[in-house]
Amino acid sequence: MAFVNQLLKSGVYLTALVGFFTLLPSQHNDTFTHFSNVPEKALIGPLALNEKLSGASKLFENQIKGPEGLIYYNNTLYSTIHLGNVIKIVDDQIIPIAKFGKPCDGIYEEHICGRPLGITTDNKGFLYVADAYYGIFKINVNSSNNYGAKEQIVSMEDVIDGVRPKLPNSVAVSSDGTIYWTDSDSHYALHDGVYTILVDGTGRLIKYDSKLKKNTVLMKNLHFANGIELSDDESFILVAETLKFRVHKYYLKGPKAGESSIFIDGLPGMPDNIKRIGQWFYLPLVLHRNTFYSKIGEYPTLRMMATKSLGLLDQTFQILDSFYPNIFLKKAAHWVGHFESLSFLNQLTKPRLTILKVNEKGTIISSWHSTTGEVFGICEVEVIDDKLYLASPFNNFLGVIKLPHGFL
Repeated sequence: MAFVNQLLKSGVYLTALVGFFTLLPSQHNDTFTHFSNVPEKALIGPLALNEKLSGASKLFENQIKGPEGLIYYNNTLYSTIHLGNVIKIVDDQIIPIAKFGKPCDGIYEEHICGRPLGITTDNKGFLYVADAYYGIFKINVNSSNNYGAKEQIVSMEDVIDGVRPKLPNSVAVSSDGTIYWTDSDSHYALHDGVYTILVDGTGRLIKYDSKLKKNTVLMKNLHFANGIELSDDESFILVAETLKFRVHKYYLKGPKAGESSIFIDGLPGMPDNIKRIGQWFYLPLVLHRNTFYSKIGEYPTLRMMATKSLGLLDQTFQILDSFYPNIFLKKAAHWVGHFESLSFLNQLTKPRLTILKVNEKGTIISSWHSTTGEVFGICEVEVIDDKLYLASPFNNFLGVIKLPHGFL
């Protein structure tokens, strides 16, 4: 009988606790629906573990933070880093070419100084960059007269299908000048990225018509819309749905134009940026998959409680900082919601580095790994001669390794 009474009490307490969190205000009218992820593919066959990415060198260690995007254009390697800078690397030197945002005191104020993420180029000598806090920009790197001059293409104030952008992430440009880009989440900014794991996805794939200067939503409700890449003939575009471990294929031409399908699912990690080299697509998995990431979708009540708990903690730090301004409270508020906290936790488990080579049908051809934990969190790759460069939103260096056999 005592056991039954204890069980009833526990049920009452649990019900009261859930009720308490339910009554707490939500930051963005978030919803929490049940979903199940496709089980991850086994690490066998073309996914079998190896150490072909072990032993990578660390370039510019402690000189840069978070080289997220990489593009090699006109014999020059360009990258996007923290503190709002787009840089080029020439003769082992880092040269800033453009800056977004305003001066700030550190990474914990990236909403002020900007955070450029995805980067690409068109066929006319311009770079295109997605800044998570300031929008989509076009940068001149082909004329000495206005070298580094930037033009804003999409503003964070632009209302697109009734919603303003919140987290511009990746960008691709077609041969006719059409710009495709992702808004990773419609509610949460990058410094609140952890929340996007818990709430229902509101990410979007968007097309910008350069002639009409108009944005059109192609896909929505993606659970963190991330990297995108056009096919060789531009008949379709791929978009990574990072938090569901899959990649979508959106048809731009042909009888299926305007439709989408699953390109690849059940990935053993979170896909980030996508790079097409020749006929192949290369998918780095920025964080390896674990039980929490795989199963959290099946517990909507737990997700709701975790979201509101984080919100309370975040607001507590912000309120305290408003009364007692100091750098520690600012950093704490930043760390609570930022993906950097996940990177830190991931390091405790000796993170696996994985890059996939995929054909246009979504078949994994081969994979490259490292389990040493020395280099991890890779989000994009670039090949220059016989070297493979490894970008990361987390690392304080740019990784490089001799191009593995069979990579191309």
